[in-house]
Amino acid sequence: MKNLVLAGLFLFFTLLAACGDSGKFDPAAPRSELVVMSDDLQQLRDDFNAHQGKVRLMFLSGPTCGICLRGMADLNDEYLAAMQNDDRLMTFVVHVPTMGAKQHHAVDAIPLLDGPRVNHYWEETGIIGQHYSKIMTVEAYVWDFWAIYEPDAIWDEMLPPKPSYYEHQLGVTGQDFRTFSRELVLDAERFAAQTLEYVERTGGQAIDLAEQTSAEQLADGTIIPRVSQPRNVAVRQHIMGKGGYKNLKRITAIEAHGHIESNGVSKSLTSIATRPNELQRTVAGESASLGAGLPIEYERLLQSGFEFDGLFVEWPEKGHEVSMSGMLKMGDVLAWRLRLQQSGGNNWHLFVNSHGGAIVRADLLDDADQPRFTIRRSDFRETSGFEFAHRIEYYDHAGELLATEIIDEYKVDVAPLQESD
Repeated sequence: MKNLVLAGLFLFFTLLAACGDSGKFDPAAPRSELVVMSDDLQQLRDDFNAHQGKVRLMFLSGPTCGICLRGMADLNDEYLAAMQNDDRLMTFVVHVPTMGAKQHHAVDAIPLLDGPRVNHYWEETGIIGQHYSKIMTVEAYVWDFWAIYEPDAIWDEMLPPKPSYYEHQLGVTGQDFRTFSRELVLDAERFAAQTLEYVERTGGQAIDLAEQTSAEQLADGTIIPRVSQPRNVAVRQHIMGKGGYKNLKRITAIEAHGHIESNGVSKSLTSIATRPNELQRTVAGESASLGAGLPIEYERLLQSGFEFDGLFVEWPEKGHEVSMSGMLKMGDVLAWRLRLQQSGGNNWHLFVNSHGGAIVRADLLDDADQPRFTIRRSDFRETSGFEFAHRIEYYDHAGELLATEIIDEYKVDVAPLQESD
């Protein structure tokens, strides 16, 4: 299943970026590069024991899993970034090869949770998840797992010690003792409180998180973490599992049918996008460019930013510039905010769901970097193996709702696979 995220009338996709590295082992020194382990986990065991006397966090994460990445970001925002100078705490992040993850994916995920007291590891066989299945007495492979160890814990056998406390983001049944408890699904605020409780028992000077900020919060609610995420993390999450560049290029046309609601009036809407860059919108049988739906000014803005394959696809060749500028919590969605400058001159803030990869909001900016026109997308559903937003809202510069599109049906024309594909 290609499961490409095609968000309404714009198709926003990005290229993959990857790099890899490994470092020299020093069991007593914190490090932020990726440590590549063998399946005996000796380096992780040595690191863990070298910091006996401290509270140690052990995170098992999938670097291509949006929920895992969201868990890292939530914990970083909640308290870890503010504790990077506290010698009583060490964090070990073990990236496992779930969902097709490779070593370079783990490298890309490091900045989500980075600092002088965070160590990152890659173990290609993923055997650590099997070890934790045994010590936690669960039948499922263990990953997306978040554990706390007290200072006296020591890893002296093949299997790691059982944690003092844990939370998870795995499937649960609520009854079977061979599965994890629903009550312990990861809650960043609760996990932070548990960690601080253990840290305070170790003595020394406690950190007052109320007097520190792990992130800068802008006026619009955007959170800028102390350790900024690079754009390739969002890029990878946006494209991962969505079918890839070749499948995107096979789409020749997208047709949407529904209605548009504005000023209490509902009118039929048809939108047809065809390759290479043609967009035709009709409202109640009339061209939308005549002002039958959105006000003419905003319809023109909508048309001026249109690119059939999306703003991110082939952006180096197009001359677009993309940069990461923080994260924003939008209800249940934790979104990356990216700034994009189109080669044609338009500037955007794009908000990418860090779990599913869909672009849920796009702000077209004015010369003062304020939203001139905002598009919000929701109610994503699958059609012919692709995902589309079935609700699209348009807002003016003052945040007033201009119109809402409700899409009832999408039709996708896809060229057949070629042997060369």
